[in-house]
Amino acid sequence: MVGAGQSALESAVLLAEAGATAVRVVARGRRAVAFGAPPDRQPRLRPESPFGRAWSLYALSYHAAAFRRLPAPARRYLVRTVLGPLGAWWLRERFAGRVQVTQGQRVTRVEVEGGGRVALSLRGGGRAGELAADHVMAATGYRMNVAALGFLGPELRAEVVSRAGGPWLDAGYGSSVPGLYFTGLPAAASFGPVMRFVCGTEYASPRLAKAVALAHG
Repeated sequence: MVGAGQSALESAVLLAEAGATAVRVVARGRRAVAFGAPPDRQPRLRPESPFGRAWSLYALSYHAAAFRRLPAPARRYLVRTVLGPLGAWWLRERFAGRVQVTQGQRVTRVEVEGGGRVALSLRGGGRAGELAADHVMAATGYRMNVAALGFLGPELRAEVVSRAGGPWLDAGYGSSVPGLYFTGLPAAASFGPVMRFVCGTEYASPRLAKAVALAHG
């Protein structure tokens, strides 16, 4: 399993619990695979958010419109770094002792060997090595790129104004193309990293619904 976020860690646990042998997570980060703190260990004097108790996370979750006013470089940086790879607190006990971890290593090449086994070339910390596996799953996340949205026609994609790595959206999640709206990951460049998660729908859905209703009278 390549990656260190919830998708990678939970998938690895589910594979191990289903009977897969020698399940391993390969993470490029040098620190150990991390998990969030349980609710009873969260700071009590900070506001709650879907991601834990912190003023910054509260602001990003419930005041996402203010994110649009930040300079583009700041928005790009925050989307890339805030709420990075982390496992849920309730997954830690199920992960420990069942999944092996190779950390601080980046996959540089993948080849299929005879017999169908996969060979991964790894590099990190000044070291290089190889890892063989029967199956490889990538849970590494995505980079937003409007040009890669093949379900939109090329002329339509060319009309979408992008800033900070995603389509520039108005307060109702509308793009520069009238009637074309974006939510989820594409909206993160305008409304912050909370849009990368399901809980972001709590903020986005009423504003998007209102904008669509007003547009169609």
